[in-house]
Amino acid sequence: MKYLTIRTWLLSLSVCAFFVGANANAADPSHVLGGSLGYGTQEFETKSGKYDAGDTFTGDLYYRYMFNEHFGLEAGYLAGSGGVASALVSAISDIKDLRYQGVRTTAYGEYALSRGNSLYAKLGAAYTKVSYEFEKQEMDSDDVGFYGAVGWQYRFRSGFGLNLEYQYVPMKELELQGVNFGMSYRF
Repeated sequence: MKYLTIRTWLLSLSVCAFFVGANANAADPSHVLGGSLGYGTQEFETKSGKYDAGDTFTGDLYYRYMFNEHFGLEAGYLAGSGGVASALVSAISDIKDLRYQGVRTTAYGEYALSRGNSLYAKLGAAYTKVSYEFEKQEMDSDDVGFYGAVGWQYRFRSGFGLNLEYQYVPMKELELQGVNFGMSYRF
């Protein structure tokens, strides 16, 4: 039932974005390619409860199609692994070598503050795979769940843009929160 609700929600957003985008200005470029690198926290959940799994380094690559100047759809790839604090935590923990990767699709909305400056939000779903070592055995799990991000961006007249965003990705066994710095190009 959970997956049916997510699919229904994404389909509804896609249809709304299509109708809003029907009046798009042909002068605005519609395609955006981008990527970001980030740092954040990860919390791992086991049968005995949740515990702090340390920090995480993340990466995100994406393609976005803009229906108009405010709305678009985005598809991306995300991946990450533990950082410095995670290495220290894994030395005393049963969970070692925690990493994840996945694909995502989101509805994208943007609100212009001034020429070049804007705030944005991404809401959608992600299919993720979490891999780790537990008691000297390789383990992995996959999940379909929520993906969300909010941020600020500055887009230059050339189409090149810089952005800073907060990401939240709760998975079945792992919850990620982080801040990413990214670059993109609109063409």
